[in-house]
Amino acid sequence: MSNLKKRLKLPSGVKTIDIENVVIRKAEEKDIDGIFYIASSVGTKEKDPLQGYLMDDYESDPESYKDKLKKAIRVSRHFYVAEYLDEEHRTIVGFTFGYDKETWLRENPSWIDDNYFRPDFDLSHLDNFIVLDKIAVLSRLKRQGIGGLLSRRLTSDIKKEGIYDIFEEVIIAPVPNLPSVLFKKKRRFFLSSVRYERHEGKTLTTLVYHRELKKDPR
Repeated sequence: MSNLKKRLKLPSGVKTIDIENVVIRKAEEKDIDGIFYIASSVGTKEKDPLQGYLMDDYESDPESYKDKLKKAIRVSRHFYVAEYLDEEHRTIVGFTFGYDKETWLRENPSWIDDNYFRPDFDLSHLDNFIVLDKIAVLSRLKRQGIGGLLSRRLTSDIKKEGIYDIFEEVIIAPVPNLPSVLFKKKRRFFLSSVRYERHEGKTLTTLVYHRELKKDPR
């Protein structure tokens, strides 16, 4: 490991990687430049409904967004990075993080009341949950299994803490994030509610998806 050449970016010509060389680990503040590079590759001013995106334009204020991501690393117990390792590189290629119920509601106190839940949704799923805030993969390395590795690590860890309900949000207006919807359906998430929020002068329509994780047999 010490002989690896650590690089913030893979060469621009690299568009496929061997998923066997990707490891998932807890994020540290020293990872911030790599995390920001991922975020800014999918969080831009332009929102393409067919490519997937993060809502914010990270390059518009890099230092502010880096500070927000550093805070997330400190506050969230579940912030992970996907790191690609080979003989020449040690490079972050994706990240995800989520917040448990107490932390999420401390930052978003009206979140439950702001949701319009389906009439048949079992509200007991709100007793103890985690909200996955963000999941992002380097734009040119999407659809290679990195997001799935990140998701499985997070769900495995929260189950060890006795958390079996997970929520994820996806924006559908003004620009629908279609790949994010498909990613949630692929992972057996189901629509639980819809909510509306103001963001930089716009009203966003957000679908909230839920999954109840299976308890491991004893």
